[in-house]
Amino acid sequence: MRSVLVVIHALSGISGLLLALPVLLAPKRRGRHTRLGWAYAASALGLSLSALGLFALEPARLWGLAVLGALTLGWLIGGLWIARRRPRSLGARGWRIWHLNLMGSTVIAFVTGFAVQMTDGNLIAWLAPTAIGSALIARRTAQEVARRPRRVAVHPA
Repeated sequence: MRSVLVVIHALSGISGLLLALPVLLAPKRRGRHTRLGWAYAASALGLSLSALGLFALEPARLWGLAVLGALTLGWLIGGLWIARRRPRSLGARGWRIWHLNLMGSTVIAFVTGFAVQMTDGNLIAWLAPTAIGSALIARRTAQEVARRPRRVAVHPA
């Protein structure tokens, strides 16, 4: 069982890392962004669930993996829910800001997991992706907030 979970975890991690940048760079509208986004979401789901499964097998050793897996799963579910529902209570474009922050957080989790694995758990590997990724998300959020709302042409009846 452990071997199956490790393979799922590794394949999900690789595919998520490979898909993250194309999803982030794709124009934010239906089409390419949506298709790539669903593939990325499947990777994040596989990564999160396999992380929790691995933790169940070795809880004392893999508690950090469980925390990262649970957070990633929460951010993923929240990001997808927001994008699908687009709640009016968040304002005209508020859903986009929430989606950006939640899904951006999943990307940080992918990068953190990779960095921690490659450095054998170095503390900087745990902290640097969050510091850098949070700054990038904050910058993109500020750009989204500053965007002028689309004007809808109103024609007299």
